[in-house]
Amino acid sequence: MSSLDYEFLRFIGVLPENQRRIQGFYVPFFAGCQRVVDLACGDGDFVALLGEQGIDALGIDLDESCCAAAQARGIPVRCQDVFDYLRECEPDSLDGIFSAHLMEHLHYQAVAELLQLACAALRPGGRILLVTPNVRSLYAHLDSFYLHFGHVSFYHPELLRFFLLHAGLTDVQTGTNPETAMPLWRDRPPLGVTKGAFVPLDIEFELPARHDTAWRRLTRRCKMYLAQTLVWPYLHQIVPQINAQLTHQMNVRLSELDRQLVQIDGMFRQLDAPVECYALAIKPPVGGAINT
Repeated sequence: MSSLDYEFLRFIGVLPENQRRIQGFYVPFFAGCQRVVDLACGDGDFVALLGEQGIDALGIDLDESCCAAAQARGIPVRCQDVFDYLRECEPDSLDGIFSAHLMEHLHYQAVAELLQLACAALRPGGRILLVTPNVRSLYAHLDSFYLHFGHVSFYHPELLRFFLLHAGLTDVQTGTNPETAMPLWRDRPPLGVTKGAFVPLDIEFELPARHDTAWRRLTRRCKMYLAQTLVWPYLHQIVPQINAQLTHQMNVRLSELDRQLVQIDGMFRQLDAPVECYALAIKPPVGGAINT
């Protein structure tokens, strides 16, 4: 069981290049940090990204194969339980703590304990960033959350805010990772209609041609003369009015349809939210006020 997570990551085809693209979004949150720890670091891709920015980063993971694979790539990773590491960590010694897709593996009592330990390990002004499946994502509910054998519960961003504040952290910010956006309708164009597509009536017409004879040519000329003399002047008066009324009515209906489609599109996009969400918090300075 000590290598189960590593084998599962290989089974679902997790690749370093994909992880670097997704987790690269979180690197700027640790700008200016000197010492950062990645709890449950997996293959250590985020540790490598931080190292490329000159940040002294260390990964902690309990899966022996994940740690061995990361160490073989020259990534500093320690094989240890994250709770044991935090308990042994010197107080006020870390600039930053990162943890992606660990919270959903823990019951709420463990989440509360982990954040209290993390707060103690952070220096004043240090930051912690938690990444977890987005409870507002339909795709996460339908597929990705239940793909992993170890998932226990979704954690709503506001629930993470509560736990972070309860642990003594402050300035909590929440958001989503755009690199995991719209997995269901990624290539679907926005819903909408083309305004002004209504074509007014055209009164220019000719009688359909038939098998031609002298008599038919004569009657057709008579009909066209009568139409031009008696009918067309009347049509030229009423058709513009009809066109104006129809154009106005159709544009009103098209505008209403477009508004409804935009609302539907917005609902689709809300359901098709990014799969990952995050919560960022800061350890307040000594004697500092706690902000929500």
